[in-house]
Amino acid sequence: MLIGGDLIALVAAYALTYALADHMGALPPVSAPGWFLILLIATAAPVWLAVLTAYHLYENDNLRISVSSFDEVRDLFHAMLAGSLAYLILSQGVHYFFGWWVYTAVEAVLFLSAALVLVPIVRGSIRSWVLPHVMKPRRALVVGSGPEARLVQRKIEAHPEYGLQLVGFLDGDDPETPGPILGRPADVAEIIDDYEIDRVLLASSVGSHEETLDLVRAVRRPDVHVSIVPRFFEIFTSHSTLDDIEGMPVVTLPPMRLGRSARVLKRSTDVLVSGLALFFLGPFLGVIALLIRLDSKGSALYWQPRRGRLGSTFRIAKFRTMYVGAEQRRSEVLHMNEVDGPLFKIKGKDPRVTRLGSFLRRTSLDELPQLWNVFRGEMSLVGPRPFVVYEADKITGWARRRLDMTPGITGLWQVLGRNDIPFEEMTKLDYLYVTNWSIWWDFKILCQTIPVVLGKRGAY
Repeated sequence: MLIGGDLIALVAAYALTYALADHMGALPPVSAPGWFLILLIATAAPVWLAVLTAYHLYENDNLRISVSSFDEVRDLFHAMLAGSLAYLILSQGVHYFFGWWVYTAVEAVLFLSAALVLVPIVRGSIRSWVLPHVMKPRRALVVGSGPEARLVQRKIEAHPEYGLQLVGFLDGDDPETPGPILGRPADVAEIIDDYEIDRVLLASSVGSHEETLDLVRAVRRPDVHVSIVPRFFEIFTSHSTLDDIEGMPVVTLPPMRLGRSARVLKRSTDVLVSGLALFFLGPFLGVIALLIRLDSKGSALYWQPRRGRLGSTFRIAKFRTMYVGAEQRRSEVLHMNEVDGPLFKIKGKDPRVTRLGSFLRRTSLDELPQLWNVFRGEMSLVGPRPFVVYEADKITGWARRRLDMTPGITGLWQVLGRNDIPFEEMTKLDYLYVTNWSIWWDFKILCQTIPVVLGKRGAY
């Protein structure tokens, strides 16, 4: 399916390229004879598939649990550049020897631009909406016990897009280990055969160092993938690099990049994007504001004090989704709180939420006025969640590092599950974001926010 999607995207990119080139008028038209163009088209598909295969772009879905088409952009760029350059060299040779025009440098640039947009979009669409419905879930076995095993279970069950079916657990020493318990770690080889396991996740140590190594060696086989949750996983991100010291792998954390130039770049992006968004979305925001006023009494906007960067306080702007006086009625619904920590959220029907407000929350449209906070510099497009003042003041210790950066409209916790993520994990994700920030990561989070919002996951 990925091969078919890639070919469709490449054909669309070529069609768009030659349409734009023809519209520009200044480029030489394609002048090769028909038989040569047919030969070129016939060989294009296998050549492109060979190039994409050489960059391992068809292996990720088998090797990795969570596959993001966005993470493949760098390899896709190199593959598209290599393939397009090969065709450009061929075209120049054809023009030199035969005088035929097929592919120019300008068309190569147009093709690269179109392909780098279309191919990831098609791949992401296939992975999000096609593969989950046609592929059989991979059967997973968790080896380990206690908090780590429960955490792995929660994350797998919260993300059906991973395509994993959790069959059970090995290790019954800890009474808090979730079930079903299928046996002891020593039974792992037999359990894999009996339950047709495709992937084994080692969530915690199951004995001595040698016993754990023996277990991993026992499950290494061609038809089984092994994933290991590393120690100190709370501080690792995908930006960490795997180094080598005389054959011993060492994980190196990326340096913190919170210098002046990084802040200037981030702030410039915020001003440009928020300014353009406010300009183009202005009429739409006005319509929402009018509907809010017609739906219930009170102002269309709701301003609330929030904790900002370095502990400052600012007033966040949101479309009003509750009846006037809802904050004073908070004590009446405290028993309905369904999230942990100092946060207060109600997944079901909150009697204080208006009819239109419920829709605005599910679609995240109530967050759009925060673009004004971004433009003013009180918030960023991407950053840690800005908590209400009394909620933020309950966060202490290393977790307060989240205040080192400007809070954002969206962030790491939003794209990974939003309100469905426990409070403790939420603060850990904010810490990971602050200590591993990069402009590329911001761009990735912004792109991931779109399908999360459209899917309405964790929004209430």
